Amino acid sequence: MPNIIYKTFRVDVKAVNEETGEVDMLIPMSTASIDRDGESINPMGWKKSLPAFKKRPVLLSSHDYRDLRKQIGEFTQIKVNTDGLFAKPKYYINEGNEEADWAFKLASKGVAAYSVGFIPIKWTDGDWTEEDGKSTKPRRTYEEQELLEISHVVVPSNRDAIQSLRATNTDPVIKGLLDEVEKELPEPEIIEDKITKPEETDEFIRIPVRSCEVTATIDISKKEGISALYCGKEKQVRTYLFRKDKGWTLAKAKTWVKEHEGKTAHEISQEEIVDELDYLDSLLKENGANDEVKKILQRVAECYATQDATIPVEDNTKSLKLLDEIIKEQMEAK
Repeated sequence: MPNIIYKTFRVDVKAVNEETGEVDMLIPMSTASIDRDGESINPMGWKKSLPAFKKRPVLLSSHDYRDLRKQIGEFTQIKVNTDGLFAKPKYYINEGNEEADWAFKLASKGVAAYSVGFIPIKWTDGDWTEEDGKSTKPRRTYEEQELLEISHVVVPSNRDAIQSLRATNTDPVIKGLLDEVEKELPEPEIIEDKITKPEETDEFIRIPVRSCEVTATIDISKKEGISALYCGKEKQVRTYLFRKDKGWTLAKAKTWVKEHEGKTAHEISQEEIVDELDYLDSLLKENGANDEVKKILQRVAECYATQDATIPVEDNTKSLKLLDEIIKEQMEAK
């Protein structure tokens, strides 16, 4: 298998079009300068492979070929001269691909790096010398290379991803970008809620049940018009919200909370149910199942295969919990 090489180049984006997703400038994707590996790429070495690349000039994210969503744009113009390989990227923004949107945001803020993926065809090795810690001659010069793709690299959308990349990456270009990207990330959302007793607003009946730091709003039941302010750290509800246009009154909401507090979970989507059932089904096939387990699994699978919306949220949770407990008991008994 040919050896694919990736070379990262930090760029200074000066002009973007917020409506079309285009970067209105030819960006150097590769130059003849000596890189951190002590290597240099002859720009004219791209010329033979450039016509083939122009037939499908995709802009990828992070050299990932396995996921269609990693195609975040295309190149509308590409040229090469003795100074380097230049291209004008256009991001597929506002089309449902969050990664494309995030990458364009980073590019528009000047926090962008591009990386060429290529197969070396011809190269020459030379004596590599260093003076004052700076390379003065390349240890290798690529004279001809096949351009496979160009990627926008280092586009994590959360701090955990950034910390992971920083810990495993030795590339100084990447580390510098990570520092700048982290400054652009929003702080985790904290929703202040200082209500300490039930109250009624124009839209909601609000029933607080404890004091904690709210991090999100979750749905308890969209059908019944019940949501809640949720504390992620404690994994508990801070305040229940009942929509008045669904017929909720203060007295009715108080009764509901008294009956359900501590027993409810957020609304479980069909996708979550299907994923969980697939996993439990694989455990059953692996470890066996008695008739009781098979009947329960078949009943639950039938319900969600037909998108049965009549099953209450509480029963969704109960059914999956029961399946999980039975499987664990069966595995422990083996």
